[in-house]
Amino acid sequence: MRAEDRHTRRAIGPHPHRRRLGIILALLLLGLPGAVEARQFIHGNLSGETVWTEDQAPYLLTGAIELAPDAILHIEPRVTVRFQAEARLLIKGRLVAEKAHFDGREELSNREMIVYHPGSTGYLRHCILENVELNLDTSDVAVTDCLITNRNGSGITVARQAAPFIARNDFHNNSYFAVYKAGRRSLNAPDNYWGAADGPGGVGPGGGDAVNAQVDFRPYATAANGEHVLLKNHRLDRRTCRPGDQLQLEFTLFNFNAFAHDLILGASLQQEGRRPVHSAEDDLKVRVRPGENVFTRPFRLPARLPEGRYHILWGVMKNDLSTYLVLKNEYDALTITPPGTPPNDLEGR
Repeated sequence: MRAEDRHTRRAIGPHPHRRRLGIILALLLLGLPGAVEARQFIHGNLSGETVWTEDQAPYLLTGAIELAPDAILHIEPRVTVRFQAEARLLIKGRLVAEKAHFDGREELSNREMIVYHPGSTGYLRHCILENVELNLDTSDVAVTDCLITNRNGSGITVARQAAPFIARNDFHNNSYFAVYKAGRRSLNAPDNYWGAADGPGGVGPGGGDAVNAQVDFRPYATAANGEHVLLKNHRLDRRTCRPGDQLQLEFTLFNFNAFAHDLILGASLQQEGRRPVHSAEDDLKVRVRPGENVFTRPFRLPARLPEGRYHILWGVMKNDLSTYLVLKNEYDALTITPPGTPPNDLEGR
């Protein structure tokens, strides 16, 4: 048993796997793909400079993936990285990610991890770490503006001599600690939201996720730092249409926040070399309450829409149109056939 496991089990009493834990899903200014198969399977060692891109996502990690000391891994916005059971991403070089989703397994017996080893560097910004434990054994890493929820362990575990920068994150439903700092050295972790307005639990004064005595959690945020809405799934009623047809687009959204969001569900079609096609009159105003929400909106295809393959842009924006909370480009999602061609009513994702 690892040292942090011994500490955490003494701190919280009964084994946390027996606790009833909700599945918390979130999004921080990014769109995530629905239930699709992995396009890229990653295993073994990574060397050189590598970029994981949205058009090749999702990426599925199997076993132990080691990033070599001289290697760099860039993870672009709107990329989902999924972990098979017990998969671990071991960083000895440099990992940088922004607006990415690290998706671990939901089963309580699993322990998926991202580990920054001594000498490694990088940052995680505006990311989601879901059921993935982040281990930091280096001071040269910054974790900021992320949502961190791990029902299978601690959100972040920091080694004895490490002093990474951890600030402005939102922690929720981490079953051991939100942040656990090993050793006697104090760790400054300001302006985080610990899941409750009165601060963290453990040695903290509030009802939020726990911290241990070495975590300097003040000042802390009294409300969520981000607006967290996740496009959990999306589907079309058809993948082949004719000009003038009407599509139905289904949005499955999760709202992480404790308050409702008034949002607009938008969409557009894009064909290479042509201007986007909109159906603005069908944009749907919705109230997204905490938890899961399913909405369906139509999309009327123009009567003279050129044939060919189209991307679909799924958009969820604020009512004042100031900000997109979700923006997901689904590549080659729709085929437009000539007007006289019989439609193919294959169900979409």
